[in-house]
Amino acid sequence: MKDTICLEEKLLELLESGYDCRRGTQHSFEVLYHLSHLRENLTGWLPIKAQETVLEFGADTGQLTGALIRKAKQVVCLEDKEQRGRLIQVRHGQAENLTVHTGNPWKILEKEGLGNFDWIIAPALLQQAVFFFPGPCPEAEALKAILRYLAPGGHLVLTADNRFGLKYWAGAMELHTGKYFQSLEGEGFGYSKKELERILEAGGCQQVQFYYPYPERWFPSAVYSDARLPRSGELNQNLRNFEGERLVLFEEEKVYDRLIADGRFPEFANAFLCVVGPKTEEQILYTKYSNDRAERFCLRTDIVKTAKGMEVRKVPLSEPAKKHVRDMKDWEEVLDRCYKKNHISANRCELRGDTACFEFLEGRTFEEHLDELRRQKDYAGLTMELLRFRELLTETLKPEQRPFEKSGVFREMFGDPAFSKAYEGAPVNNLDWIFGNLMETKAGIQIMDYEWTFPVQVPTAYLLWRALSLYLNSREDIKHLGLMAQMGISGEEEELFAGMEHQFQLWLLQGTVTIGAQYLATAGRTIPLWQMVEAAKKNRIQVYTDTGNGFSEAESRWEKAEPDKQGLIRLELHLPEGTKALRLDPAENPCLVNVSRILGELGGTYPLAWTHNGRELEAQGVLYTTTDPQILIPEVVPGTRRIYVQMTVEELHPDTAYSCMELLNRVRKAERFYESRPVRWLLKLRKALR
Repeated sequence: MKDTICLEEKLLELLESGYDCRRGTQHSFEVLYHLSHLRENLTGWLPIKAQETVLEFGADTGQLTGALIRKAKQVVCLEDKEQRGRLIQVRHGQAENLTVHTGNPWKILEKEGLGNFDWIIAPALLQQAVFFFPGPCPEAEALKAILRYLAPGGHLVLTADNRFGLKYWAGAMELHTGKYFQSLEGEGFGYSKKELERILEAGGCQQVQFYYPYPERWFPSAVYSDARLPRSGELNQNLRNFEGERLVLFEEEKVYDRLIADGRFPEFANAFLCVVGPKTEEQILYTKYSNDRAERFCLRTDIVKTAKGMEVRKVPLSEPAKKHVRDMKDWEEVLDRCYKKNHISANRCELRGDTACFEFLEGRTFEEHLDELRRQKDYAGLTMELLRFRELLTETLKPEQRPFEKSGVFREMFGDPAFSKAYEGAPVNNLDWIFGNLMETKAGIQIMDYEWTFPVQVPTAYLLWRALSLYLNSREDIKHLGLMAQMGISGEEEELFAGMEHQFQLWLLQGTVTIGAQYLATAGRTIPLWQMVEAAKKNRIQVYTDTGNGFSEAESRWEKAEPDKQGLIRLELHLPEGTKALRLDPAENPCLVNVSRILGELGGTYPLAWTHNGRELEAQGVLYTTTDPQILIPEVVPGTRRIYVQMTVEELHPDTAYSCMELLNRVRKAERFYESRPVRWLLKLRKALR
């Protein structure tokens, strides 16, 4: 309780001081969890209308409230903790359409007579139900109770963690218990998709639409639906262990791609968002947030199903971003005039207020085409298609190209790279002339997205580099093909263009600390599988016994070999009857071993002779450069049932071991040289002459 009060006091102090999480000066998961603007991404996309009312049931510290009060006519927040209710008031106190009640939320609903609501946002309803409702299924009882406060035709919004979310299989801890694999074992507060479906049905929820926040529900960057599931390569931001350490047992992106191909993503999504109620007139099937950057570029991209069909919308998320979105209509006209000379068009744009609406194009992107060739391992075909892309880009921009000169705007956006050759470039450029934005449709080739269009001249070669660089970024299997060189981009140019891109990304952020940067500064450590395997291999020794059939894995065992404070390993080995010889493998890597003693016990102790497959370093011990170091005890006196070993084992990096061996060989060579008869004779002669 004391820790909670301290946290709330800290949050209150930060809010009163005007703290902005975008600046990232507080490296704390708790602060990020409660105050990050990205928390609103979970529900900020919901199609709440200006005349509708919203009940936020369990508002916590108001992480989701801001987006709700910007949309709805009236928002009522229920929060059981008084201190957190105060935080909501401080955080959103300027809103005239906000009412906050603190105390038992169910009693407040009964007592206050708040009426029915068009939307009820209840993120923690299912997880908290057990504290308010008895019986075998408290979640279903909570649903029945909350639905009484929903207006006819209204919507209830619930969220839950997926107990079978891929992150748990890959090694993330269960957030609430802080233990590995508990979610998979049935503990914690998560639900499988089938469990949720059963609970919703039992609770009287007749119409339910499932959505899938990604990467999870704390700081989602995208929300998918059953009508628009993720595509291969999209799920590539999977490390989100802000709350503590995690294991990394496999590459989640690759596993997601296989699940997507198999149609099983909904079963393994990390989180669910359920909308209970009739389908709205316009359905948002997918939303992607781009609000982790400078405010004037913050927007949301929605794929919307309307009565007329599908369309894509760019929605500004801040006042400064409205101009950025409105400018897209102007760029459509500019780019269309430029591109049509090469039979390419810009996706049609229509402004509706401050929202830019685009035609939903159907066809195959150039990226999908390249990926198909990549899956077939048709690398010659892939290279030919890249050359075709280069020709398409250069021919399209050729009529507009002029000798490139650095302008003030260029330096502001891209820095001041020291080019060693002359370039050409158009005066206006769509920097996102990338493979994923180029689509072949029935109407011809179209540029789908041209948000990053600016009146700035850049080298056309930079646009080519940018497209290929973004494509190669998550495709390790083709990085060795030398595609940049085949596109005519030298190593020096790669370095220069990478510097330009870095400056451009900083310019887009304008001081914003991204969630990725927050992760690096805040998150717990990640422990990859290979590191765990390496750690498991340490402090153990494999013991082989020969009882007449030679050494074999079947007649071997592992012995713990924990060194003491002085680094000494002391082993007491019990031998099976009939043991004739023994082999000890002290490590599975190059190492330095110093054996103090090896004794057998037979009435008393006796020393055992041993050999090895390393090189002796006199007092330092035996140096092994092999990954299969061995200590061989070729003769064990019959009847010996116990052996005592005392030694030190120091594992070495292979380069260190080989360097030591090389040095030892040189020393031995020098010793042999000085001990040779001619050298000894010369030394005697030299001494006599003196």
